[in-house]
Amino acid sequence: MSETTNTSIYAKLGQVMQSIKAIGKNQTNEQQHFKFRGIDDFMNELHDHLAEAGIIIIPSETEHLQEQFTTKNGTAQFRTRLHMKFTFVSTADGSSITADGWGEAADSGDKGYNKCKSIALKYVLMQMFLVPTKDLTDPDSETPDPVQPQNISADLELALQLVKEANNVTDLEQVWREHTGFQSDKVFYNAVMNRKKQLS
Repeated sequence: MSETTNTSIYAKLGQVMQSIKAIGKNQTNEQQHFKFRGIDDFMNELHDHLAEAGIIIIPSETEHLQEQFTTKNGTAQFRTRLHMKFTFVSTADGSSITADGWGEAADSGDKGYNKCKSIALKYVLMQMFLVPTKDLTDPDSETPDPVQPQNISADLELALQLVKEANNVTDLEQVWREHTGFQSDKVFYNAVMNRKKQLS
């Protein structure tokens, strides 16, 4: 009896999950001095695995929110929130599954929309595939390092990005108000204080 190949999207996604390698925080935010994983890191790691498994991703926008502010210099500042759905399709049999996520970004030009799409995709990929963050050959061979500021959550990473992109003190104060859960976090607090000094 010949073995039947499972072509369903679920089997294909499992194949990808077994193949991907760890994606470390190899990029550095120069202003707030924290490490992060960029969308390029995810695309570079996952592209070949998705292609080999025969999976395509179809993005669609479901909700687009944008607020406009005027800086003290009279220039426009935009804060964009975008809800995206990503449909993962098996090219072998057309079966599919959809995952969704939000992206948030602030920008004074026209890049906020694209930033949101990239952020939403990054976190969907990270959470969907449970992307490993570190290679460990033997779990007992290493002692965990003390928690450092760079070991931050995805939500805090996004909040710090908004701090970095604030173009004036008013926008910075709004970022502070919108992230009350991080106001007692030293990394977030210091980032806001440092950015306020730069903008003052």
